[in-house]
Amino acid sequence: MRLNTIERVAMNNPLRAAHQQHREAAWFRRLAGGDLAGQSVIEVGCGRGVGVEVLLDRLHARHVTAFDLDPAMIDKAERRLRHRPAATHTVAVGDSCAIVQPTAGVDAVVEFGVIHHVPDRRAAVAEIARVLRPDGLLLFEDVPRHTLDTWLFRTCTVHPRQDRFEADEFADELARHGLRPIGAPEIRFAGHAFVGAARRVR
Repeated sequence: MRLNTIERVAMNNPLRAAHQQHREAAWFRRLAGGDLAGQSVIEVGCGRGVGVEVLLDRLHARHVTAFDLDPAMIDKAERRLRHRPAATHTVAVGDSCAIVQPTAGVDAVVEFGVIHHVPDRRAAVAEIARVLRPDGLLLFEDVPRHTLDTWLFRTCTVHPRQDRFEADEFADELARHGLRPIGAPEIRFAGHAFVGAARRVR
């Protein structure tokens, strides 16, 4: 689902960008056991391209393939990244339930709080598992069902209401698709978000 106006403001501001570039980058580096140097990476739901910068500059990915459902966000990402070498990244309109990438074609997939926006989140997890090579890494940050069910989220944001998930249920879904969680998801922001990692089982 595309973001509404309130969500666009919340996600496309300097505070959110700084959080991704510092705290989330540090979480993902620790969960990955280091950086992503030399790796090909997909970012699911790239928005205006801040995550691409994080993956290239903070986690040292070799190449990032990023996509978003919203063409307006892709336009923003292209403008943001226009001064970077074309060989380091690709951004395009795309769907997490139909990722345009060969099976077992990438080293890592990263999602900065996107899967809870996807109506068919199980199909998105299945696609992530499909494109990861054996032993490939998924790094995730997401929002649990009980947060989406709060008055604030129900009133101010637009999200799918059916088949949402808590952190442990998300981990179970990953395992069902051959993605072995690396420990339990870590709870953040007083339980309103969780982060974690999983490896594609050979």
